[in-house]
Amino acid sequence: MIQLVCIVLLTGSGYASNLKVSDTLPTPGQFIDSILLDEKLDWSVRLVSNFKQQQFRLGNGESKLIYRPNNPFGIGFGIANQKIVIDIIFNIKGGNEDQTNKFAAEGSILFNKNMFSFMLENVHGYQVESLQHDEDIFRDDISAYSLGLEYLRILSKESFTVRDMKSGSTSGRKTFLAYGLGGFLIMRGLTADGSIIPETDRPYFNDQAQIYDLSTFGGGILAGVSSYFKLPANFFFTVYVAPGIGLEYKYVKAETENYIPSNPVVYKATIFGALGYNRKKFYIHTTFGSNWYFTSMDYGNDIFLSVTKAKFIIGYRIGNLGIKK
Repeated sequence: MIQLVCIVLLTGSGYASNLKVSDTLPTPGQFIDSILLDEKLDWSVRLVSNFKQQQFRLGNGESKLIYRPNNPFGIGFGIANQKIVIDIIFNIKGGNEDQTNKFAAEGSILFNKNMFSFMLENVHGYQVESLQHDEDIFRDDISAYSLGLEYLRILSKESFTVRDMKSGSTSGRKTFLAYGLGGFLIMRGLTADGSIIPETDRPYFNDQAQIYDLSTFGGGILAGVSSYFKLPANFFFTVYVAPGIGLEYKYVKAETENYIPSNPVVYKATIFGALGYNRKKFYIHTTFGSNWYFTSMDYGNDIFLSVTKAKFIIGYRIGNLGIKK
């Protein structure tokens, strides 16, 4: 998917000069030029190693099960500028453990103080950890996907966002605070050959928690605050927090019945931080981020989804790619 986006963007930029110019709204050509060929953009290429864990938790009071994928580490490469970040990561699989198959993609674009972000996760195979006893099992039949979209309108004078932190474009900035308001959409699914609750844990959960298929779709509002702290010796520290709340439609298939939970509220939070070192031609960044979603399934059951990721990035600035017309 990431490769397809790159091809579409690069192909569209070749025809930008033939599109009609509007006095009020940017044309597709203007938009593509602004994120690819603007003379003010500082492009960089980067090597990336990462840790990513797309886990979820099923709870009922004190009873809890945690579902974690295996082989969370990866390595890859990417490109970035002040408006767009694309990293392509290849998963590293261990030879002796049960294998999790997964696909993940994410990206963000900043355009005229409007930030658009997406996240796609598709995971097959989970290690099931029980808090009731010490017996853990691997379930290769459990599959889960999630698609998240976010929009944030920067309201402060500064337009510094989490995308700036990821791109390495913070060199030369001073300490400040930025904020914005926006919204999010989230779509999730979960399937299994039978109940996702292992046999040994069934006495701790009710019949409505014996889920083998779950579909959800929802959206809501969010607020984001980002800060940048310039440190001595070319170091910097950043943090971004975006809490949100919304409504979500949920359809549950359990072994005894199918039902629609009556409580539609979904809570969301995004946390991101980075510690980095910037020079004129290269940068080294360590980042950490997590997206959380929490919702009730009725009957005392709830589901908590978290996508946690950490990256170590070494980037080299190659400068501007703009073509003067």
